[in-house]
Amino acid sequence: MTTMIYVLTAAALLACLASTAAAVRQGPRAARALLAVAWVLSLGLLAANAALAEALPFGNMRHVLCFFPLAMGPAALFMRRCRHLELTGCFAAASALALIGALCMPLQAAWRQMPALQSPWFAPHVTSYVLAYGLMTVAAFLCLLSFRRGRGEQDLAAADAVVRLAFPLLSFGLISGAVWADAAWGGYWAWDIKEVWSLLTWLLYLLYFHVQPHPAFASWRRPLLLLAFAAIVVTFMVVNLLPQIESMHSYAR
Repeated sequence: MTTMIYVLTAAALLACLASTAAAVRQGPRAARALLAVAWVLSLGLLAANAALAEALPFGNMRHVLCFFPLAMGPAALFMRRCRHLELTGCFAAASALALIGALCMPLQAAWRQMPALQSPWFAPHVTSYVLAYGLMTVAAFLCLLSFRRGRGEQDLAAADAVVRLAFPLLSFGLISGAVWADAAWGGYWAWDIKEVWSLLTWLLYLLYFHVQPHPAFASWRRPLLLLAFAAIVVTFMVVNLLPQIESMHSYAR
């Protein structure tokens, strides 16, 4: 089973990388087909992780990173169908980045749900944050692409559309986490370091929405988007991975 998990992770990663390359060289149709292949492989990976863990595989960082491509496929389809934005390459690149992280982490074969995770809030809380973080990663890619000459405003407008889709998910993740904390630990907020960084991330994106309509603050848009994404990296990766940082959320490592 462990060999199958590594093979599926590597295969999904290769499909995501191929989709990213196809978006640049061959066009969106080939990129979409390859991202669909990555999605199917990631579905198999989710099933394999669930079978090995004997639980919903969302309880550690490797599990969550493996889930990213499953969330990004439908998000890419939604942006194309409902927002008329062809962003398959960016969604594939975000998925590839997550799978690279998953391959670099050890496989925790004996993982079990601790009592705090045995809650009906578990799946919706994690799913909303995975979708939000994945979408914000795509927005960060688009923000970086906006430095290109000739397409800067188009890329930045696309980034804005992605952030507008992600922000309600980010808000739900923050609120559901507080409700879950009250049920599990008897309080909505404990000023835990991960909670603080999650709130800071939310506030930075809220600030982006406040300055975005004002021409006087047009030069702030790119720095704010990149700064907010840096806060996501700290919240999701740094706080979880640095052993010297103590957190109530250390089970997510």
